[in-house]
Order: sequence, then structure tokens, then C-alpha cells
Amino acid sequence: MTKQVVTLASPITINGNKVSEITLVREPVGRELGNFTPFDVAEGNIKALAYVLPKICSPHLPSSVIKDMATGNIMALTAGFNRFFDGLEPDGLVKTVETTSDKTTNSPDQSGQKA
Repeated sequence: MTKQVVTLASPITINGNKVSEITLVREPVGRELGNFTPFDVAEGNIKALAYVLPKICSPHLPSSVIKDMATGNIMALTAGFNRFFDGLEPDGLVKTVETTSDKTTNSPDQSGQKA
């Protein structure tokens, strides 16, 4: 399991402690995305980040802190999330397969019944 250690552009305060690094401890699973897509988080959508990142960050990063972060920190966290997908080659995961037409298969409008 890979982790992403993100150095914040400017330190933040969480529970009275100055924090300059956030660790994304793992890639989120589907249900942790809620109504957001991985693309929403990867593009830095603040609502998506505030929903997803608290589930995978150490120290725990409250959504209210994310919503109030400086833009540089938002960009750093977005970049950290995107690092989970470094080396992911979509062309290696999906292939196009040509099919041949099966002339014995009846389409719904060619059921052999006369009108």
C-alpha cells in the first residue's frame, strides 16, 4: 500500500498544533467518494477534497480546515492525491475488441413475425 506525504505550502493549525505535512495513508475506496468522482478530487474540487481527504489523512484533517486552506495547500493536497495514479496506464487496462456480426441472431425488429 502506497502513502503520499504532502508538504504543505504553508503550515496549518489542527487542534492547536502546527502541521506542515499531511500523509494520505491510502487510496480511497469507491464508497468513500460519496457523490464525487475521482476526477472531482483530482481536479481540486474543494467540496470533493473536503469530503474525501478527511477519510484518508493523517493527522486527521477536518473538512472545515480544508475549506479554509490557502490555495497552495489545496494544490499540494490535490497533487498528493493524484500521485496515487502515477504510472496508471489506461491503455494497458482497456482494450478494444472487434466483434463479428452474427447473422443468425434476430434483432427485435426481425423476429420473423409478419405484421
